[in-house]
Amino acid sequence: MARNDVIEVNNGEGWRSGDKKIVGLLTFSHAVQHFYAAGLALTYPFVISAFHVSYSSLGILLAVSGVVGGLLQGAAGLARRFSARFLLSGQNVSLGVVTFLAAFSPGFLIYGLLRFIGALVLWPQHPVGSAYLSETFPKKRGTVLSWHTTGGTLGTLLVPIATTAVIANFGWRTALVALSIPMALGGLVLIGNLPLEASRTKGSDAHTQASRQPGEPSMFSQIVKNKAAVLVIIASTVSAAGRGLGILTAFVPIYLKNGAHLSTVTVGLVYTVLVGGGVVGPLIAGWLSDKIGRKGVLMAAYLGGALSFVLFVQKYSSPWLLALVSLFVGMLAYSESPLIQSLFSDTIGPSQARAAFGIFFAIAYGVGALWFALIGFIIDKYGFQVAFYIMGLSFVVSAVLISPKFIKSQSHPQINPH
Repeated sequence: MARNDVIEVNNGEGWRSGDKKIVGLLTFSHAVQHFYAAGLALTYPFVISAFHVSYSSLGILLAVSGVVGGLLQGAAGLARRFSARFLLSGQNVSLGVVTFLAAFSPGFLIYGLLRFIGALVLWPQHPVGSAYLSETFPKKRGTVLSWHTTGGTLGTLLVPIATTAVIANFGWRTALVALSIPMALGGLVLIGNLPLEASRTKGSDAHTQASRQPGEPSMFSQIVKNKAAVLVIIASTVSAAGRGLGILTAFVPIYLKNGAHLSTVTVGLVYTVLVGGGVVGPLIAGWLSDKIGRKGVLMAAYLGGALSFVLFVQKYSSPWLLALVSLFVGMLAYSESPLIQSLFSDTIGPSQARAAFGIFFAIAYGVGALWFALIGFIIDKYGFQVAFYIMGLSFVVSAVLISPKFIKSQSHPQINPH
């Protein structure tokens, strides 16, 4: 039975009883969501073989699913009548059901349809989860959003080990059945434990702010008039070319295998070190941004990440040197996401945070997903080195966009008076 408690906004510096549990639940939910993408990816080679389809067919399916799923995040504001508990638990249970059904697909058409449906139902985690945390912990946005991002990274890091073992012993269909279980259970955990957000309380200041009044401009028009918010969205869309949970997840293993010509075991080692850096880096960067300022830490991550991309595609005499570089790539590139989300939240304040984050993710992640096609084309035409240089350039451009030259003053959390 779901509890009916409502979490209050934490306007202080310390942690109250139950606060860390809330952050843990949202982090866990993000990990469960990433079980889906990370685990499913391991079945693709077997799906291609079983259904006799081309890599191009699979690529088109993933591209369409990624763009549509990303753009759907813009619907977060329209779903504000539903609680985060309902949306996120429904997301995880639905992913479990879709994954279970995919295990019994008679052909690629049904498998592809279920994969597309999966992209449709996983949209709430980023805009709804980020809005929930940003509204509840306005003075700890960097820290809590970093934990949220780290949850996704942990899901990406942990699931492949178990999924690969099941595939090796029982086949890809059984692996999908096994994968569906923790996702469904994850949804049930949220139903029973995640409190309602403060904006669900009628009569509260947060509820009043979250409800659009007659004649009030839409959130989209408010953001368009907010120069800082627009620049942050543009910067995030540009830097999607090197985003950790995105482009790097897709192209780093391919580069290590086909570009650096490493053995399968070494590819696994270097990639694991990179993703491990993606677990540690955001936690440090998020905490630091709450202490010394958001933009400075984000600019350092952008510029350091750009340099790490260049170093990553150089030739090394030892794979251990490459692994060391990959550690810094992961720490810096994966830090971009929670830091840019925190900076965006600082620019918009508490009003209609879910709607605002929906717009942010629809553009930065939906439109940003087009980088998959562009980076793939660049690799085919000019090679891996040029592609990673362009990833680095995208980070430099984003650093300029959020610099004091364009965003004049340091944004600070705007505290909800509730």
